[in-house]
Amino acid sequence: MGCDIHAFVETRTGDTWKYAGDAFPDNEYPDDRHCPFDGARSYGLFGFLADVRNYSRVPVISPPRDLPADVSPEVRAKSDRWDTDGHSHTWLTLAELVGFDYEQTFFDQRAKEEPEVTTVRDFLGEWYFGRLALLSKLGAPENVRIVFWFDS
Repeated sequence: MGCDIHAFVETRTGDTWKYAGDAFPDNEYPDDRHCPFDGARSYGLFGFLADVRNYSRVPVISPPRDLPADVSPEVRAKSDRWDTDGHSHTWLTLAELVGFDYEQTFFDQRAKEEPEVTTVRDFLGEWYFGRLALLSKLGAPENVRIVFWFDS
């Protein structure tokens, strides 16, 4: 059985985080995508974001830390609908995502014949950094976050 990510964007105004909505601007995905990462099935990405299905052993930006205490009501409701079928709930600000050291190297354990050394940047590829560019259009990095969880 596969594992999928369910990701939503929130933006902060003052002290309040708000759900950014169901249609993400400039995203090439259909309008029903909620975040540039929503619907992407990439176990390499999942491993990096939350140590989920981290078969490559990519460095993890942060272990899951549950839904944020100040999550928007819309995103909490979406999470509640998943009940126990959703797992590894977490969140990351755009500041955390852009501030990560992507030049660090690791041995990719899923390489075809034997583990190979690669940078996190090369491992995640241009697609990932294009997602960060889309997120950056929504505001200052400390005022944009993705809230996400997985199913399997």
